[in-house]
Amino acid sequence: MALSVLGAVLLAAGVMVALVGSRPRAGVPAAGWFPDPQAARQRYWDSRAWTGYVSGDAPAVRVGQRFRGRFRGGWIWFLLAATAVLAAGSEIYESSGDIAVMGATSLVSMAGVGWAFYRFVARQLALDHVARHVEVVAVAVGTSGAVLLIAANVNSFIERTAGIAATTALVGIVEEGTKLLVPLLFFAVGRYRDPRAGIALGLASGLGFAITETTLYAFELATASGPDFCGTGAPDTSPATVVQAQVFRIFLVAPLHWLWTGTATAVAWRLWHLYGRRGTPGAVGAIALVMVIHSLNDSSATAFCTDPAAANVAALLRLSLLVAMYLVFRAWARKSTPPQLVGRVSRAWTPRHLPRTPPEWRPTTTQ
Repeated sequence: MALSVLGAVLLAAGVMVALVGSRPRAGVPAAGWFPDPQAARQRYWDSRAWTGYVSGDAPAVRVGQRFRGRFRGGWIWFLLAATAVLAAGSEIYESSGDIAVMGATSLVSMAGVGWAFYRFVARQLALDHVARHVEVVAVAVGTSGAVLLIAANVNSFIERTAGIAATTALVGIVEEGTKLLVPLLFFAVGRYRDPRAGIALGLASGLGFAITETTLYAFELATASGPDFCGTGAPDTSPATVVQAQVFRIFLVAPLHWLWTGTATAVAWRLWHLYGRRGTPGAVGAIALVMVIHSLNDSSATAFCTDPAAANVAALLRLSLLVAMYLVFRAWARKSTPPQLVGRVSRAWTPRHLPRTPPEWRPTTTQ
């Protein structure tokens, strides 16, 4: 009950701060013709996204080098700081056994890793033009509250009534639905509708979920109160095992949360912006596909409990999923790399597979 109350407070506070902080923003850069990132011609940028309108021949745009700028930028310092906090906190926890230390360490480290990734993407897409830091943090806080109020309680109810297998099968709907609650709420009221704003909100929401879940897992692992995926009895709660599990989660499991939600919003917001209601089937399809992938990922933890060899293969596939989801997220997010950054970012972030036919032409006045 206490966590649910805290969740309601965080959800309300996050939504209110982000709502107050949002304001109409001019597209950056302003609408106009720019060198087409894909060919020696010009393409129309409508101040929010690359459209399907192209014209005449023009000098080919200079694109960035393959590794240009990939490892530069302030994001790397957040990653290093998070790693240092995790190493120091884990050492203190292993020597003291204080669960609160592991919980605080997980929270700060997860926030640092997630913020590092957000800053990396913000550098490629100029996300600061569409969402200020306070708004991004507010969305993360709001989603954190939604996790405590909605996802945690719904998952717990399903597990009590239908078992762990049903919980993992439905987890994609429950958790992705929870993460999309705040972004979709803002879209419904006409806020943050720029495709880049959708990416910013999706990443922020996924980060809020990852921080909350990782912190909760720190306490559940240490007290053996978490879900038992294979019914093998009491898990190992030694400090070394807890630390190992949390390191694995922070770097290899939790990032999937912001990649899933970031991908869903990157697709949905772009289709809705360019095609209006005609883009809804594609947007809904992308969200549904992310939910299915999420559920399949979690279900693999319970599907092969009696087959160690298959369980090991499933674990490797889950690790491969992290790489695959990053590539899918990047493929959709880079479609929104604005004209002024083409040539300055890594070649991997050059817009590709842009519209071939003009989308419905309509002025955009909402942010």
